[in-house]
Amino acid sequence: MNRMRVSFLAVCLLALAAGVCCWADQLPATAHRVPDYSTDGDWSMRSAVPDKPFDVFFVHPTTYGTTNMGMNASLDDPENRQETDATVRSQVSVFKERCNIFAPRYRQMSINVLGMSDEDGKPYFDVAFQDVFNAFAHYMKYYNNGRPFFLASHSQGSDMLHSVFAEHRDLIPNDQLVAAYLIGWTFTDKDLEAFNLPLAVTPDQLGGLITWNTVGAGGQSPTLRAGARCVNPLTWTDSPGNAPADLDRCAVIELNDGSVTTMPYFTSAQINADGGLQVPTPAIVDLLNMNMGKECYHRYDYAFFYSNLVYNIGRRCDAWVK
Repeated sequence: MNRMRVSFLAVCLLALAAGVCCWADQLPATAHRVPDYSTDGDWSMRSAVPDKPFDVFFVHPTTYGTTNMGMNASLDDPENRQETDATVRSQVSVFKERCNIFAPRYRQMSINVLGMSDEDGKPYFDVAFQDVFNAFAHYMKYYNNGRPFFLASHSQGSDMLHSVFAEHRDLIPNDQLVAAYLIGWTFTDKDLEAFNLPLAVTPDQLGGLITWNTVGAGGQSPTLRAGARCVNPLTWTDSPGNAPADLDRCAVIELNDGSVTTMPYFTSAQINADGGLQVPTPAIVDLLNMNMGKECYHRYDYAFFYSNLVYNIGRRCDAWVK
C-alpha cells in the first residue's frame, strides 16, 4: 500500500484534534454503500455544464475524524457531507476562474487508520482508493471529453492520487495533463521516476508535479517524511532560498472562530533541509487551529498561498494554450 507510516505522536495529535479515541469500535469497511458516480449526489462538486476549456479533478483531504461510522466514512452522513463540501469549496475554489470542477465524494479513511500497520490498515485504504480510482475512471470516460485537465488534492486526497499514479499511470494521458497540484503529502524522487512525472520547477512548466508540506521552524507534519520534494509556491521553483513575503499575493484563511480573513503579503517561505516548506510563525498564530501540533501548518497548505495558486493556475492554463 502506497502510504507512509506516521509517528505515534503525530497520530495522537490528529486524534486529539478530532476529539476521538484511536481504538473506538468500528463497523466493517463494507457496511457503507458503494458510490455511483453517474449520480450528482456522489460528487461534492461537479460542473453540470462544463463551459470552460480546462477541468480539475480534485480529491479532498480527510474530513472524517472519528470512528462513529467505522474506519471508513459513509457517503450519506449529513454532518460529514457538510464538512466535506465546505472543505472542497474552500480549496478547489482556487481553480474556479479557469476550470470546470469535478470533486468526488469517497469513503475516506478515518484519521485513526494512520495509527495502524500497513497490513491492518490496507482494507480501509483499499475502500477509499477504489472509490477515487472509480471516480477518476468515470470522469475520464464520461465527463472529460478530451479537455486538458489538472489533478489536484490535499492530504489524504494526495495519498489517493499518489496511488493512482503508482497503479494506473496509463489512465492519466500526458497529452491532457496540465499539471498535478498534489499538496500536503510526500513525493520522493523515486516516486517521480516511477510515475514518469517531473517536478514542476518553473512557474509555467506543464505536465509536472507541484507539492509542498507547510511547517514552521522545528515543526513536524505527519505527511512529511524523508526524501520529500517541494516546490515553493512563492517562486514556483525548488530553490531552497528564502522567498520574501511580498511574493505572497494574498492568503485567505479560516480562523479558529470560523471567520475568514484575507491577508496580502502574509508570509515568507523557504524549502528546508527536510523538504518541508518552512514559514515563520504567523503573527496571527493564536487565531489559528493548531491542533495538529506546534508549527505544523498542514491544514493551511492552500490557505497561506491562496492567491498565488489562483495566479499560477491561470499562468499554466495560458502556457497550455500557447
